[in-house]
Amino acid sequence: MARIVSANLFDRGNRAILVRKREQAITRRYVFGEAGVLPTMLISTMVVFVGIGLGWWLYGRKSITKVDETDVLERAQPDVYHLLKRKYFVDEIYEWSFVQLNAWWAKSCAWLDAVIVSGAVQLCSYLVLGLSAVNRAIDEYVVNLGFDQGCRGVGLGGKLMSRLQNGRVQNYLRVIGVALAVLVLFLIWGCHS
Repeated sequence: MARIVSANLFDRGNRAILVRKREQAITRRYVFGEAGVLPTMLISTMVVFVGIGLGWWLYGRKSITKVDETDVLERAQPDVYHLLKRKYFVDEIYEWSFVQLNAWWAKSCAWLDAVIVSGAVQLCSYLVLGLSAVNRAIDEYVVNLGFDQGCRGVGLGGKLMSRLQNGRVQNYLRVIGVALAVLVLFLIWGCHS
């Protein structure tokens, strides 16, 4: 039993040590991030202080008496002063690269829109207009003409049938009589041959 109790105490102690080490590692990782963060922070802080000190040494020791007085750095290092005044030529490089590239791209897109896309739209519209003209000609001179001729034939047949069927029995008997006479004549002449 004593062994079990001592083993549990030993396990608890080891577990506590492991938990503390893990918490220290997590704290170290979150405070300083990955390896190399602390030296980077120290170097950047030193660069800032050196820059502030250099600026004070150049400009803060002696006050400017005239407005048109030449700059201290311009007198000491004219090339460096010109480079700094022109902002490392970043504006010129930006103008030469991005602005001119953007202007060229805009002109190319405008040409593409005016010539290619507009031409394709006009081609499609003229194609649709041509197809609609062909469709209308077929409709007018083929479909409608045939339909109109058929309707006229039906109307003419209706007029003829309306004369035959007018409701007068005398006309019906006359037609039957004429048909019977034609039939008898046909039979008589047909039997002699």
